Amino acid sequence: MKPLSIILLFALQLFSTATANGAAPKPEHVLVIGCDGMGSVAFEKASTPAMRKLMEQGAYTLKARAVMPTSSSPNWASMIMGAGPEQHGVTSNDWQPDKFDIAPQAVGTGGIFPTIFGLMREQRPDSQIIALYDWKDFGRLLETNAPNITLHVKDAIETAQKAVSLIKEKKPEFMFVHFDGVDHAGHAFGWKGPQYVKAVELTDSLVDAMLEALESAGIREKTVVLITADHGGKGTSHGGNSMDELLIPWIISGPGIAAGKQISTLVNTFDTAPTLARILRLKPHPAWIGKPVDEAFKQE
Repeated sequence: MKPLSIILLFALQLFSTATANGAAPKPEHVLVIGCDGMGSVAFEKASTPAMRKLMEQGAYTLKARAVMPTSSSPNWASMIMGAGPEQHGVTSNDWQPDKFDIAPQAVGTGGIFPTIFGLMREQRPDSQIIALYDWKDFGRLLETNAPNITLHVKDAIETAQKAVSLIKEKKPEFMFVHFDGVDHAGHAFGWKGPQYVKAVELTDSLVDAMLEALESAGIREKTVVLITADHGGKGTSHGGNSMDELLIPWIISGPGIAAGKQISTLVNTFDTAPTLARILRLKPHPAWIGKPVDEAFKQE
């Protein structure tokens, strides 16, 4: 047998073995859905069939922790920057790239502490990266040159509609969608009131719409979906040190992720970026202190 024939036969055998063993393809897309104010208290009373289904199909914990203070900017920053306020310097909602109390320990190409968006652009420069958010201040936490599309949309429903459209049109390798409605309901009516529950249930329906969009785009089976939050709340506020404010959901599902796995190891919000880096096959930034949530992945 000629050498080329031997190589082709060997390759065919490897492919056949992988198929027989049910080897799943590597994920090609990641969708992160961040729900402002949707702490783990949201799962006490709300009916959330879409998110519950993702929990059944993937890995999850309702005991992930935000960082202190339990305010929006420090926690969104920690989530996408793989580090805490002590490292990235985003200590309050007053933070601006040119206005801060603590200087960042590292500065990336975007002039701020490196985010998962910046790493994706640097290491996979041809990727389609999209960030949609209906809390306008989220945008200042990103490197402006990293996403292909950075868009502030005025409310959760329109944000979801735009996300659905862009999923079908662009099939992005990395998309981050931020919803703000749950937080508004918490501030207006309290974090355990009926209006808050309704806001959580509306968000669940928007999650379902985006999952359907992934199906329509033909990329659902190639997409890892991660749902989490920046913080919870107590009474009609947050920013304090109660467990209701600190505990957040962390739900992940898709190719390569364990099914029906309740995560028992500790998960912090700054572990999100390193986990995404592992999925997207990126090298984490050395300034990140978070680590991938290894328990969420299928064991080879």
